[in-house]
Amino acid sequence: MRNTQYIPAYLVSLLVVICLLQACNGCNTNKTPASPAADTTTTQIPTPNANDTLRNWAEQRLIQWKGWIDSSMMGRSATDSLVRTNVDTIAALDTITMEADRFEEYKPFFVYSPDSTQVVDMVSYNTIIHKGRDGKIALEGGDPDMEVALVNVQTKKRERILFVGTTTMIIEAVWINNHTILIAGGIYDEHDQLHPVIWKYDTEQRLLENWENEDL
Repeated sequence: MRNTQYIPAYLVSLLVVICLLQACNGCNTNKTPASPAADTTTTQIPTPNANDTLRNWAEQRLIQWKGWIDSSMMGRSATDSLVRTNVDTIAALDTITMEADRFEEYKPFFVYSPDSTQVVDMVSYNTIIHKGRDGKIALEGGDPDMEVALVNVQTKKRERILFVGTTTMIIEAVWINNHTILIAGGIYDEHDQLHPVIWKYDTEQRLLENWENEDL
């Protein structure tokens, strides 16, 4: 009699375990289709290449330079012929402290960073401040060489980041963010033909990249 009563109880327990296992498998089955959706959300968008980015910079940020260089290239896009030719880490910068009066004098011509802590100085090295009869301040050319420097607004610490000779002209500088500067100009070759050139400087890494015509 004890065995007869024990067997049905054992079978009932076994049936309960089987039902629980089936229920768990059912839960797993219901969750399985969610995996493809998760994969879809992690799809990566292709990153534009360097030339695409350079064209974008020229079109949207270097407006003054692009108008100037395009007018000299007979309808050709200024960025089509550009390739990255050089990357330099500026280890030893030519550093001075800019006099406060001189800073204030050239202040209207500086290019301020978005957070206003730094300025790009393209003018104080090779130009002279001139006040016309109408009282307006203008710049007069001086030294034929050109220099681009970075100045700390608070400390007036001035660091040279680029220096070019008489065959190169620097037209425009813009900030992409608080630590990235684009500098754009042109280079004349031995036939006096103008070619576009762009530099990008990272103030944190002190890295200077250069794009120019590969035939130069």
